[in-house]
Amino acid sequence: MNIFSAIIDSIANFIKQNPLTVMFLVMLAVFAPSLFGSILIGLLIFGVIIMAVPLFMFFKLWRMSRKVEKDSQSQNFGRGFYTRQTYTNTQSQQRKDEGEVKVYSTGQQQEKRISEDVGDYVDFEEVKK
Repeated sequence: MNIFSAIIDSIANFIKQNPLTVMFLVMLAVFAPSLFGSILIGLLIFGVIIMAVPLFMFFKLWRMSRKVEKDSQSQNFGRGFYTRQTYTNTQSQQRKDEGEVKVYSTGQQQEKRISEDVGDYVDFEEVKK
């Protein structure tokens, strides 16, 4: 019941604030109903378009994001984008390899990059408390 009284109050306030506009609309509705009806239909279509454009843009962006996600899955683009499926596959692969150590040797020992006389050797021993 409060919503109806609020609507009636807002209509009354609009009429008080804009008497010439209301008089023009009433005269247009009485003396040229077809013109009034076409203007009213035009305003309704404009309102529907204004409300439909954001919804259209939302669904267009959603569809584009799904397409990008599918393309990145098929190409493994950048290898930094993980979907839920590839992330779980990567985790299961890491669990299989856990504890496995691989050492690759080149066969020759590399020379030290720092000379022998740089730095000090510190000898220490552990003390138990």
